Amino acid sequence: MKLTKSLDKMWYLSKIGFFEFLPKEGLEVFAPMIRHETVAKHTIIQTPDTAENKLYFVKEGAVRIYDMDEEGRTFTVSLLGPYSTYGAIRSFSLGTENVYVETIADVYLCSMTEEQFHELLQSHPDIAVHAMEMLSKRLQERERLLQMIATGSVKQQITHLLVSMADTYGKKEKVFVDIPIPLSHQEIANMLGVTRESVSTNMRRLKSEGMIRNSGRKTIQVNQQVITDYNENA
Repeated sequence: MKLTKSLDKMWYLSKIGFFEFLPKEGLEVFAPMIRHETVAKHTIIQTPDTAENKLYFVKEGAVRIYDMDEEGRTFTVSLLGPYSTYGAIRSFSLGTENVYVETIADVYLCSMTEEQFHELLQSHPDIAVHAMEMLSKRLQERERLLQMIATGSVKQQITHLLVSMADTYGKKEKVFVDIPIPLSHQEIANMLGVTRESVSTNMRRLKSEGMIRNSGRKTIQVNQQVITDYNENA
């Protein structure tokens, strides 16, 4: 039983971008050290006051990273799905130390302390380069989204967001790509800074134009090629 659990942990870690290049012997060493836990849906697992010096890895499910203004209004910064990384330690940060993190589905989560990260660096120094590449990619994605929000129509903002999420988390289903993250119209509105009504109107339009379709409650499938063509010609 212990062997099965250890192999499960190694399999999950091997799928996470942070660890995907580690050799089997590296995974065998670090898998038992890393904390693994299951967190129920709608659990706030971090606030700006409770953030710890740790790195977190989403193995299953999804989390919402958001900020809150003085009036209590929330603004979604990012939605992270399977195999994503967030958190901050003194030597490395993904910019999530001063925000709220809430599960939007049941989540299988693991975490690594700063000491464990430095131990990993000593035995596998290439991970530092990989970490910087991950941070750079996330900043580039955020910059592209901010640029689209500033200049594009609501429809263009939505299509850009959906393509980005399909690229990152999508599961191929023939023509359509399934985004395995619960994505309500309100959540999209929070991310783009627009009204839920405008999101609903444009989502109906995208559906009628064959760009998206529903796949279960709050789950969206994206016709990636059609939306990409639309974005390039818009």
